[in-house]
Amino acid sequence: MMLNRVGLLLSLLCCSVPGFAHSVRHVSMDGHAFYASGFNVEKLVNQGDTQEAERQIREQLALSESEQNQRASATGAHALGHISLIKNNYPLALRQFQRALDFFKGAREPLGMADLYTDIGRTYRVMGLYQSALGYFNLAKDIYHQQGRYDGIALQQLEVGISLRQLGQFESALSQLERALPLLRQENNNQATASTLMQIARVYSEIDKNDEAMLYLQDAAVLIDTLQIKSLQAELDYHLGQVNIQMGHFDNARRHLEQSKEQFNQLEAQCDVAKIDSSLGNILLSQNQPEAGIQLLESKLQQATEYNCTTLLTELHLNLAQAYLGKDQQALTNHIDQGLQQAIERGELLTQARFETVKMQMHEQSENYAAALNALKRQQQLEKQSLEQRRSLALLYLQSQLDVERQAQSLELLNKNQAIQLAKAEQQELEVRMLYASLFAVTLLVFLIWSRFNHSQRSRFLKREVRRRTQELESKNAELENAYIALERASLMDPLTGLYNRQYLNNQLPQEINRAQQAYLLSRECTLTNSPSDMLCFLLDIDNFKHINDTYGHMAGDRILTDLAKVMRSVFRPSDMLIRWGGEEFLAVCRNTNRLEAVALADRLRQGIHDHDFQISQQHSIHITCSIGFCVLPLYPSEPARLDWDCYFGLLDECLYAAKRSGKDCWIGLTGEKSDAPDQPKSCLEEKFDLPPTRIQTSLNHLSAISWAEKSS
Repeated sequence: MMLNRVGLLLSLLCCSVPGFAHSVRHVSMDGHAFYASGFNVEKLVNQGDTQEAERQIREQLALSESEQNQRASATGAHALGHISLIKNNYPLALRQFQRALDFFKGAREPLGMADLYTDIGRTYRVMGLYQSALGYFNLAKDIYHQQGRYDGIALQQLEVGISLRQLGQFESALSQLERALPLLRQENNNQATASTLMQIARVYSEIDKNDEAMLYLQDAAVLIDTLQIKSLQAELDYHLGQVNIQMGHFDNARRHLEQSKEQFNQLEAQCDVAKIDSSLGNILLSQNQPEAGIQLLESKLQQATEYNCTTLLTELHLNLAQAYLGKDQQALTNHIDQGLQQAIERGELLTQARFETVKMQMHEQSENYAAALNALKRQQQLEKQSLEQRRSLALLYLQSQLDVERQAQSLELLNKNQAIQLAKAEQQELEVRMLYASLFAVTLLVFLIWSRFNHSQRSRFLKREVRRRTQELESKNAELENAYIALERASLMDPLTGLYNRQYLNNQLPQEINRAQQAYLLSRECTLTNSPSDMLCFLLDIDNFKHINDTYGHMAGDRILTDLAKVMRSVFRPSDMLIRWGGEEFLAVCRNTNRLEAVALADRLRQGIHDHDFQISQQHSIHITCSIGFCVLPLYPSEPARLDWDCYFGLLDECLYAAKRSGKDCWIGLTGEKSDAPDQPKSCLEEKFDLPPTRIQTSLNHLSAISWAEKSS
């Protein structure tokens, strides 16, 4: 009966914790025998019936306390902390987590401690206390690293990524989330994987890449449909609403937010419900319905005060202050003063700066320019302090990561020290025995004295040796870290041109091809002929490059390759992948680009190289030409998965060498399928690769001028 009681309490710790936190299965629970219990607490929470789940937990917790079962009581407190976090009762959740943490500390169970550090950090994050949250996540990560639990490390990367996103550190957040995603997928942790996909989508939305954000949310939706967890579905609808607001699709945003609100109402998560209503109020304000928007925001202000939703309360004061600009001076001043005071108490510098911006606008409208100038100065000073604070947090986290790595490298040295201490203890025991034996013989006493002297000398030698080896190890660790960074960069970059190499392309290309194909597969009911969802590939080869090397020397050829890389950077976007394929061949891959732009890009690249002065020495320059073959991916929108990369590259290579055979200094490309192709004979290219009617374009005067390779018999 006692095992079943613990099993009931542990079963909740495998369920989801929403929103605005995220779903997670605790590392310390993996493989636990109590999972065989027949209780349905996890099912109740996933269905949104938190009230019944809490009742069952409290019944079992009361029995555990009456039997003085401390482990079951601590596990029950942990489970109740999750229920409190779902209901947005953050102070109560912290007390329950701390109660459980005290037990696991006393029991010296590191994985249980790490799980609770994670939950406490998550609670501090939703309360807006990001520095404290990052500190707890680092404590948890240290333990997982020591225990060799990479699934736990991946969960901490996810938590840190969420915190950095909310701090505005989008690049660092994206790095952490993308590192966590493959590990979580490898561990089949679908709940955390779905949350990671949603957080990556929010990062892309924050940097105005809403189309990519929607793709990640669609991937998350597929996982969440299989999990049937209400809190995850509510979180997904909330994120879909926020991205649709960013895109200006207010009707879709309102529909998703209403669905999310209904689900959080069932979970009794009142702060989350109020946060959604706040977003709905902002939609009304954006649609020029100020009275309805202000009325909704004012009602949520009272609810946020009642449920102690501290960060939401400040956000509501800010939204209302912006809504009252030019309308009600007294209400505007009250909301600015109250919200600014709350932001000051929590040390939220960026939020203070936003209030100062509203205050500046208020003084400008009342023509009090001196006060407006003072508000502007305070805003700029606060933004500067906020930027410095965010940088400090990022540096602190990076430093902690380095400390973890160094700690792992020193474990081996620690084991050696422990072996030395054990040998030292054994030696001391031998000395005691020899001391007793010395009472029976003078010779044995002399030998004992000599032995102790020898041992003293050896101990000093060992201390010096350990100190020397420790210093050598620290020096080698620093050298190894620097060499690893340099090796990682060198393995992905071409040293001559500074462009990426084939290894980088092999790492990135499969997912990019899959994303381009998925865009068409997911939108099969509508056409995407004018959509920026295509991928364009250009294969370039310098004409007569061997003659240049033979005439001017290989140093001149290297300068031409370096200058050519600069020309390619000027033609393509920073987000495009530029690859040195080998020798004088280069490959350019343009992601998220309309296929209609392929011809213009090919011509601009050919003309840019044709017109550029390539310096072969300080006094001389020459002009060169190039041949280009290109292809759009997917080549056939009606069958996006028809061809794989090997076939695409074969087409690129065929187009390139057809351009070579057709007189050079030109381009030949494949831009899609022919929609109006009556019974026409197949071209040489279509016969060679067994292709349907394909649109071929070239810079030559006519398609008949193309000299294709003869089909091998």
